[in-house]
Amino acid sequence: MATNGVQQAFAPVLAALRTMQSNVDRAQKEQAHQYLEQFQKSTEAWTTTIAILQTSDATDEARLFAATTLKGKVRELLHRGYTSKGSLVQIIFDFHQLPRETLPQLRDTLLSLLSTFSKGPKPTRTQLCVCLANLAIQMLEWKDVLQVVVSALGNDSSSIACVLEFLHVLPEEVTEGRKINLTVRAAESPFLGVSPSPRGACISI
Repeated sequence: MATNGVQQAFAPVLAALRTMQSNVDRAQKEQAHQYLEQFQKSTEAWTTTIAILQTSDATDEARLFAATTLKGKVRELLHRGYTSKGSLVQIIFDFHQLPRETLPQLRDTLLSLLSTFSKGPKPTRTQLCVCLANLAIQMLEWKDVLQVVVSALGNDSSSIACVLEFLHVLPEEVTEGRKINLTVRAAESPFLGVSPSPRGACISI
């Protein structure tokens, strides 16, 4: 259960989400949209999204937004491409905002949230599965992924469905990571005069 201080921290997020779903004028919705976009990029979003997922005060829509935001922040995929003028552009997701020593705690929190949402709503559960899968791919020191996930979620029917969904999304995320890293390597070809990035290595499991 979230404390009063944390509830006050995510109250503006819930208010902005309500604005987006209401019949207010376009200017108010645009303001709420811009606020939510900035929130998703912030360091504070790590703790706030988790708090939203842990509170009973949030709607299903707010929890889905929180899970989707958290998934996006866990992905540290380096996208490189070219603008119409040929200049190199890159977008790095927000995984770098967390000290590496906090990753086991993040993993345990995600496992706890997956246990909470194992019975649904399914969209939120799916986002959390993708989030945990991306974390598992990047935590090379986490060797016993399947054993930990199965042990944490238990053996009842709803938990088994959650484990199966995790097993479904994990290889998809690995494949997606490889596709992106192949694109990165192509962009970093010596013919383009771009130095290789240490994050360009392909993922293996």
